[in-house]
Amino acid sequence: MGGSMNKPFKQALAWCEEHGENLYAEISLHLEVGWVYSGEDALVLATEEASVDLLTQDLNKDVDTDTWYVYLYAGDLKRVLELIPHNNKFVAFRRNNGVIKLYETQKLLNRIARV
Repeated sequence: MGGSMNKPFKQALAWCEEHGENLYAEISLHLEVGWVYSGEDALVLATEEASVDLLTQDLNKDVDTDTWYVYLYAGDLKRVLELIPHNNKFVAFRRNNGVIKLYETQKLLNRIARV
């Protein structure tokens, strides 16, 4: 990679190294099956999934998608939600312990707007 890394990329790289994950492999995977954004304001790796599959952690492409599953992000959460290209009913995040937390997108946006 040429040039210097931006702050969100450095944050994500540090997190991945700390948790035994390979950021470059995850970016490559998400470029194939999901969505990637990297800029000065945020880094986001996400896929569209079905909420029912996320809650059971049984990812199945045969069910209609209604959720943005944010596998990894660094930067401002409000900006991350602004960047996601489609307005799905839900947004989900993988927590550090591997648990997936599901939120109604509009309720989360409203909550963040108040902060």
